[in-house]
Amino acid sequence: LSMWISITATAVMMLPIAMSIIMKMEEQFDEKSTHNFTLCILLGIAYAASMGGAATLVGTPPNLVLVRTFEQTFPNAPAISFGIWMLMALPLSAVMIFIIWIMLTRVFFRVPSHITVDHSIVEKEYQDLGPLSPEEKSVLVVFLLTAILWIFRKNLNMGFMVIPGWAGLLPYPKLIDDGTVAVAMATLLFILPSRSPNAKSATILDSGVFSKLPWGIILLFGGGFALAKGFQASGLSVFIGNKLGILEGASTVFMISGICTTLTFLTELTSNTATTQMILPILSSIAVAMKTNPLMLLIPATLSASCAFMMPVATPPNAIVFGSGRVKIYEMVKAGILINLIGVVVITGLFLVLGTAAFGIDPSVLPDWAVLASN
Repeated sequence: LSMWISITATAVMMLPIAMSIIMKMEEQFDEKSTHNFTLCILLGIAYAASMGGAATLVGTPPNLVLVRTFEQTFPNAPAISFGIWMLMALPLSAVMIFIIWIMLTRVFFRVPSHITVDHSIVEKEYQDLGPLSPEEKSVLVVFLLTAILWIFRKNLNMGFMVIPGWAGLLPYPKLIDDGTVAVAMATLLFILPSRSPNAKSATILDSGVFSKLPWGIILLFGGGFALAKGFQASGLSVFIGNKLGILEGASTVFMISGICTTLTFLTELTSNTATTQMILPILSSIAVAMKTNPLMLLIPATLSASCAFMMPVATPPNAIVFGSGRVKIYEMVKAGILINLIGVVVITGLFLVLGTAAFGIDPSVLPDWAVLASN
């Protein structure tokens, strides 16, 4: 779910369901007996929301920051494709979610064998939803169409075959990007009629939705992108790159693991959006100084920004489950610190295997588009 909608919204949607299950369990058993189960389900929601969001370019803010910063810093480089990103990030996300499940339920917070989940709660919640309304069906179709258009916009190299992208069939494919798809599909929701008797407007969305937009986040993004552009326009990125020329020949694996560790623990105390907006332009300069493909540093750093599992302030999902009052800080830190370190290893290893193959990266070669941007 968090692959396609805000990780914050995902956690907010799942929390009431989780709390209903937890309270029902506490009626059957005592609160002390079910405490570990409570921690597993609440921390599982927070951690899975963050890792699920990392699987797509639109799932979490750091991924969007990467796309825009990369476009600004290296205007001649091929755009980061939605489908190619998923080829790399989806398996990584799945591996991390599996590890999180193992660590929570088998290592940190073992659930007693006599504690069993009452499935009737979930079944009741499902039955209470009722059948899909016409508006819900319309939104589902638009959502599926958006996902398909995002994934197959550009050629998708599966290794054994290449799936041609639909944008190449249009007269001006370079004018089509993921934002074009998003705006076009959102526009449909302002056109499609709302047919329910109790509908508040004639169409599924109306102008009232603009007052509910998170303008603070949008301004934060804009400010960060302006800062990244300032790095480039002022020559600061080139200056940093020249000063860091001593890094040429440094071990790529060492650099990636060091960057992953730094970003993982730095975002425990700072906004992952603001952190990536500050760090990615600097990492671009470091990559050029090392004479390696900038994506070798930018992608692991971006993924690591979503792997903050220790502190409530690290990510919105962490804060939301902490706000339930059922999770203590030391319990989150206890599980999060080891999962953070595991995340560093997983991101470093899988990126070197999957990421380099998916994006066609040769670590020993500085691409022409990076050379042009550094001059």
